[in-house]
Amino acid sequence: SHCACIRSASKMNNMEIPRAAPLLLLLLGLASPASALSASSPLVRARVAAATAPAVHASPLLRRLHPPVASAATLQQPDAAASTAAVAPEDEWIARVDLAAFGKECRELGSRLEKGQGEADVKHLKRMILWSNLCGAVGVATMWMKPNFISVMGLSLWTMSRWTMIAHHTCHGGYNKQDDGTGRFTSLGFALGSVQRRAMDWLDWMLPEAWNVEHNNLHHFRTGEPGDPDLVERNLVTMRDFPLPAKLKYVAVAAVAAMWKWFYYAPNTYKQLRMHEMRRNGEEIPSSVDKHDPFTIGKFLPGMASEAPALGYNFVDYMRKVAGPFMLIRFLLLPAPLLLVNPLFFRRAVVNLLLADVMSNLHSFVIIATNHCGDDLYAFQNSVTPKSPSFFMRQVITSVNFRTSNGIRKDGTARPVHGITADANDFMHGWLNYQIEHHLWPQLSMLSYQKAAPQLRAICEKHGVPYVQHSVFRRLKKTADVMVGAASMRQFAPEWEAEEDKFEWKA
Repeated sequence: SHCACIRSASKMNNMEIPRAAPLLLLLLGLASPASALSASSPLVRARVAAATAPAVHASPLLRRLHPPVASAATLQQPDAAASTAAVAPEDEWIARVDLAAFGKECRELGSRLEKGQGEADVKHLKRMILWSNLCGAVGVATMWMKPNFISVMGLSLWTMSRWTMIAHHTCHGGYNKQDDGTGRFTSLGFALGSVQRRAMDWLDWMLPEAWNVEHNNLHHFRTGEPGDPDLVERNLVTMRDFPLPAKLKYVAVAAVAAMWKWFYYAPNTYKQLRMHEMRRNGEEIPSSVDKHDPFTIGKFLPGMASEAPALGYNFVDYMRKVAGPFMLIRFLLLPAPLLLVNPLFFRRAVVNLLLADVMSNLHSFVIIATNHCGDDLYAFQNSVTPKSPSFFMRQVITSVNFRTSNGIRKDGTARPVHGITADANDFMHGWLNYQIEHHLWPQLSMLSYQKAAPQLRAICEKHGVPYVQHSVFRRLKKTADVMVGAASMRQFAPEWEAEEDKFEWKA
């Protein structure tokens, strides 16, 4: 079992073993059913308890966030021995936030932006689709050549942009109100219902219906909470605790990044879809199933205690509905016409497509996994009411922006949005460089986020709410540090929550 593997590895900690052995053990551990991936072992339970325990500075000295909170004087000082020194300096802003006023301004800005959407947003979407298709055309037109950077990059950008930009914002309903009557670029029509629709709109490792449940519902409404399926610190707890030199752990992070869509994301989103379907049908989720335990492809291996049978599916079902159609179309049918010209061209094309998939995995990992991870972002122990003032504040302090189109001057002010250059910057970031704005208002268009960023930043500065914006590479380092256990997320203590915003999900 995995627990035995961990205990054995602990005993080997002081033994002389081949350098590659610990890394192999770690990768096997990540694929097993009681890994980071699981909270079933004593080691993992202890780590999760430590990660979710109130921080040292989470004391009664800090008042709950009942709006309005006017100043630092709201810190309680019950006796002379107590002082505000018990509150970490980076958390002192919490007591000073006028939560109701902050939430009101965020809600009003989101409403103005949504009402202002129209034909310009549709034209912008079409331009981004054109850019994506051009990348795909370059890749497909040259994939018959020997493996080369142009083919690989073109195919990779095509795949990445189709997911993170076009599918992402369309599936959130960013263009629902600008529908042309076909229903294609709406949250209820895009890539849904058939393999044909999926192939035409958004073909990737993930099943669109499954991604909509895992991402649009669970991740967005429970960001940074135990119920968030994308909580990196919890999902990688085995890697964090594994007795392995730090350098090898960073190598393992790179290995995961190169395959994360098919290794973790596709099978895990499908697990969430199956549970969603069972709840919708009135079926009870078996007690043996950990609802928040990530599901990796390794759980389908013989001998693994997979929860898939309890949820009514197996590896054959998964391949038939989720990964199989993508693999068949992308790696076989797409290059198949080259067989009529020269079998060598077909083989080269397959190699280019495989390399592009690795590149797309790496690119998407860098711009996605880093959005909500780092020692300067907060994690939470419970839930708050969606769209409440606390909810808006949470989305800001547990998310991060990368370089945005407007950019920031040295004095901290935002530059104006500027056309083609702005779009090129945002395109390469997969439009995920506006993660803070996106999490406050996921129903907006890509163009609206360019407009929103400087305005939201100003609101946060006005109210003293941390608005984190860094280079994507700096965020990658911070994310990797959390993954390997060199850093941890900042904990938002339960006693800091606004009582009136507390909320509990049924499942």
